[in-house]
Amino acid sequence: MSDSGKTHTSSPAVLGALLFITARSLDDADVPGTPASADPAQLSPADKEILAEVELALTAQTDDSGRSESSAPTDDSAQSGAAAPTDDSTSSVTSTLAEVAAAFAHVRGRAEVPSLTASRYDRLRKTVLESLGAASAQGATIWPPTSQTAVQRFGSWNEALKAAGLATNKTGRAKGQLRFDADAYATAIAEFLADCESRRTAATYKAYTEYAAEHKGEVPSAAAVRKFYGSWSAALAAVR
Repeated sequence: MSDSGKTHTSSPAVLGALLFITARSLDDADVPGTPASADPAQLSPADKEILAEVELALTAQTDDSGRSESSAPTDDSAQSGAAAPTDDSTSSVTSTLAEVAAAFAHVRGRAEVPSLTASRYDRLRKTVLESLGAASAQGATIWPPTSQTAVQRFGSWNEALKAAGLATNKTGRAKGQLRFDADAYATAIAEFLADCESRRTAATYKAYTEYAAEHKGEVPSAAAVRKFYGSWSAALAAVR
């Protein structure tokens, strides 16, 4: 399912995805720190609202999957116009929701507020989709959504992180600087390449132009990259 289809992932559900996948990144990186109790009852009212929106997104996603896999509707489903949720689908949503709630508590309990880059989010998102048994298809929205959805919803990746209560990335301009330094250029290109790899798209100048527009202010523009390295091919060669 694509994130630009007929259905719509709510902004709170997008924030839920950021928190859930950030927790996955902490597990993968074995980041030191003592998490809070993973008891959903300890979640803040705001996080409980986010969790409720995640539940709606997961339920809709499961219902869409069930309808697409049904080759022949029963008389009852034909008359009602929709397939009723099965016990298995309900159990799957409940199980996933428990994981999401535990992830929220894990992230909120860190001694230091964690962060996550957009490219790492998309890489981990792929493994999450596989574990949920979800796949991209035209015409519907899927949870967790892509980083692009978060950027479009909140204006930039860092603004999405802020809205989720996470630390912002430090890959852009250093505070007070008017220009990106050499490390920022190299990091931006490396993150872009990782993003292309996760999406299985070509790392073209045009693609980076779109990427830079989505991450405006956080990465150098395409024109600035070409000027800094002398050419687009030189920029790619410098970080590969």
